[in-house]
Amino acid sequence: MKKTASLGSGLIATKGTAAPSAESSIKVASSDKEKRIAITVKLLEKPYVRMKAYGAMNRKSNQDILELALNEYLDKVGAP
Repeated sequence: MKKTASLGSGLIATKGTAAPSAESSIKVASSDKEKRIAITVKLLEKPYVRMKAYGAMNRKSNQDILELALNEYLDKVGAP
């Protein structure tokens, strides 16, 4: 059976005295705080597996890989 953490005095704050932790879990978009738009993309299995393998070996997220590829393509075709 899995043990659960106890709610000791170090975890409980009196109302009105709570403060954020020193470590923030909020992530800000890396490129000048630009707003990101969510999209859905359906990929064929082979390119998806290749992307996942590349990302794992190079510590890159799917988003980083796709964003770089999209920007390179748009530059190549002269998109505004």
